[in-house]
Amino acid sequence: MIVNCPYCDSKYNIPENKIGNSPKRFRCRKCSEIFIINPPKDKTGTADISIDEDSKEQRAARFARVLASDIFIYNRDLIDEARKDGNLPEVMSQEIQKSWDLWKSRFPEESERDPDIFSDALNQYLADGEKIFRSQDYS
Repeated sequence: MIVNCPYCDSKYNIPENKIGNSPKRFRCRKCSEIFIINPPKDKTGTADISIDEDSKEQRAARFARVLASDIFIYNRDLIDEARKDGNLPEVMSQEIQKSWDLWKSRFPEESERDPDIFSDALNQYLADGEKIFRSQDYS
């Protein structure tokens, strides 16, 4: 079954057995957006594709969590040590700034309206739920 990403129009040939009988979430490899694909209703190969679009704020929050989790995954030892030393924001400032710039470029309206979306993700993943990061620190 051929599926097009509704956001960037990338095409994917997905075997029907991968979709099964229930709707599935797929992440586009090109633009990283997530969309829902419903299984084909008949055997003619035509698919009933419905897009459950998340709000822009939900997508911004999801992307912020992805960036924060990537920072954590690639810097786990450094983050653990910085937590113990109490200097996590200073130690991770360059990585956080790079991620902030990327997030801001993808979601400029949300970065202006609600930059706490990004700091909440940092607090959740890097600070283990503690409120260490504030949006005014990097915006």
